[in-house]
Amino acid sequence: RFCKKIGFIGYQGFKLAIAQNQKSDTPDKNENNSLIQNIAQNVTTTIENTASMISEEQLNAAIHLLSEANAIHFFGVGTSGITAKDAQSKLLRIGIQANVQSDPHFQAMSASIMTERDVVIGLSVSGSTRDTVEAMKIAKENGARTIAITYYHRSPITKQADIVLHGGTKEFPLEGGSLNAKIAQLFTIDLLCTGLALHYKQESLNMKQKTAESVLEKKY
Repeated sequence: RFCKKIGFIGYQGFKLAIAQNQKSDTPDKNENNSLIQNIAQNVTTTIENTASMISEEQLNAAIHLLSEANAIHFFGVGTSGITAKDAQSKLLRIGIQANVQSDPHFQAMSASIMTERDVVIGLSVSGSTRDTVEAMKIAKENGARTIAITYYHRSPITKQADIVLHGGTKEFPLEGGSLNAKIAQLFTIDLLCTGLALHYKQESLNMKQKTAESVLEKKY
């Protein structure tokens, strides 16, 4: 009501207006570097920050959880949904099939029929994506184990997660889908997939061979 009283359409509109006047966390352009060098430096910094934020204990726990799962599901909307598809592809190459739900309705429906043998990985940089958080809650209520990949330590998604993997960088509303945020997510996904590949070392090598051979004829 306060936000509407001062001229905004609601709380989210108020947040957007604040964001327009905030300075991004993206490092200032170094005038001595080229555009290529500046972007490369930002990406490197993001990966280093993510590596320092992720708890090795939590990472190992997540890998163990995934190794014990009957089914793995990725939840994410928008750019996080695209990252979820990347994760699905990585797992498939080592012989592990995973489901990706980026539509809010299908997220909720699939979450409602999960059991304790399912593991859900929720992707949200802000940790406040309503659809993903609510679907994670439904999955958890039905016994599924949950993993959150997010930047903010006290965001809503962390309350629905058994394991939280932190990393990345702040992403303001005007920066949705930023490269740095996506790189952080992909880095974390790569840690999980590599951990699983090492867990199933010989099987993973065999599956990599099989999946690589399956697409050989797709190339000239």
